[in-house]
Amino acid sequence: MPRTFRITYGRKTVRPFKKEDINNMLVICKKIYTKALENSDKETYKIWRRNYMILHLGRNLAFRIEDLMQLKTDNFKNGGIYTREFKTGKEQSFDLHPSLAKDIEKYINDMELVEGEYLFQSRKGINKPITRQRAWQIIKDLANEVKISYVVGTHSLRKYFARTYYEQTGDLIGLSKLLNHSSVYVTLRYICWEEEDKDFKRKGFYIG
Repeated sequence: MPRTFRITYGRKTVRPFKKEDINNMLVICKKIYTKALENSDKETYKIWRRNYMILHLGRNLAFRIEDLMQLKTDNFKNGGIYTREFKTGKEQSFDLHPSLAKDIEKYINDMELVEGEYLFQSRKGINKPITRQRAWQIIKDLANEVKISYVVGTHSLRKYFARTYYEQTGDLIGLSKLLNHSSVYVTLRYICWEEEDKDFKRKGFYIG
């Protein structure tokens, strides 16, 4: 008899963002920085343009928050990215989606960043990235603003990427390797895949 697993989660398991929630968070950021730009409020513009890009890159790159905060302008070359993971020391190098590469280029230009500068800078010091704790506070405040009721954290952006990637591609093995997980079971737990998700997919499957 094949072995089966029951996927369970604790009360404090950090969940992936829901699509409508992350979109609403992005809308808040965009509204604030757009208004600041209209009012020539450069400081507010840069803060909220930064906050927007943290969410946008976080949902597209699947980096841990520490790695996201360490990104500099020179990590991006010729439509690709090169970086080294803070936690594992493992190198990452891959081509970006052309639209994402353009988003990053526009952000760098809008923020007037030069070679060697951090993408997500703190207002304290010169060319200092914001801390993991500050990134979490930004995410938490925006989550509260859109009244998210489930448990979220800095990993919610990475989990959102992972779950969306799986839902769009069905490539669980590839996703597991991308996230450096030890097994696909770990990946299913990571993206909070549950029985109701399986049942929904089964109901929608038909071979005519």
